Amino acid sequence: MVPSIWQEALALLDMEKETIGFVGLGLMGKPMAINLLKANYVVIANSRSIAPIDEVVALGAKRASTNDALATESTVVITMLPTPDVTRTVVLGADGLLSKMTAGSLFIDMGTESPSLAQEIAKAAGKVGVEALDAPVSGGDIGAINGTLSIMVGGETRAFERAKEIFSVLGSSTLHLGGPGSGQIVKASNQIMVAGILASISEGLALIEGCGIDMDQAIRALSGGRAGSALLSAKANQMLERSYAPGFKVDLHLKDLGIVAEYARQRGIAIPVTSLATQLLIAVEASGGGDLDHSAIIEAIRGLGHIDLGVKPTN
Repeated sequence: MVPSIWQEALALLDMEKETIGFVGLGLMGKPMAINLLKANYVVIANSRSIAPIDEVVALGAKRASTNDALATESTVVITMLPTPDVTRTVVLGADGLLSKMTAGSLFIDMGTESPSLAQEIAKAAGKVGVEALDAPVSGGDIGAINGTLSIMVGGETRAFERAKEIFSVLGSSTLHLGGPGSGQIVKASNQIMVAGILASISEGLALIEGCGIDMDQAIRALSGGRAGSALLSAKANQMLERSYAPGFKVDLHLKDLGIVAEYARQRGIAIPVTSLATQLLIAVEASGGGDLDHSAIIEAIRGLGHIDLGVKPTN
């Protein structure tokens, strides 16, 4: 059968798609890579663990023999790595991704880093003729799976325009916020707000629990008023059922808040509420909950309200 003119046009469009090297197939990275495959991108995958590579290869990705090969064969390289130290080594190390990427290609870091590291990466990329974007995300594993992430982008306008089609596959909200590091600054603010809101939701739910009010009805009432929020909708059931399968882990949120604290200190910005929320998350981590969802912050509130000191309360 002779292909129709539309089939030929679609084939031509597919030929023009970027070849994407994706490094970091964790809780967020793996579903992001899968969504790119579903959108008919050629994806070359690599990660520290073999199992997620096998999974995405089974769905059509190409297996990278090394990061060097991935960088050389890709027109766009995306990283989704767990910590700034890992990102620095993988991207800026002596044999890092930037040292192997071809001039004219695009590097996108979608992990959460310090703004200064994002700026350092952009400067290093420019020296080898590579465009760079910092594009951290919010939305947790559900947003990554559904392709509904909020993507906060820093970098040059030309690079952002080039990446817009890719971002449209991964997120439902993508905004260009300014030059290198801008995305990371806004992501830092996001992590401040999420921590504070989760802490206040924890206190509110703990109060309702302690007073014997019907919890389902109470949450319906809260959701219909000013206290209603995306986080209340997403996390209330986990908190009440004490079921903390991770959408975003406690230890990763603490990593992000460490970045926030350092950047705020450098800028002379006080973050007292964030400091308190950080201490609550530290208490959860110290109790063995680092791999739990960050909604487990409520357990620190519950613990504060039920400390047995062996002293009977007086009226």
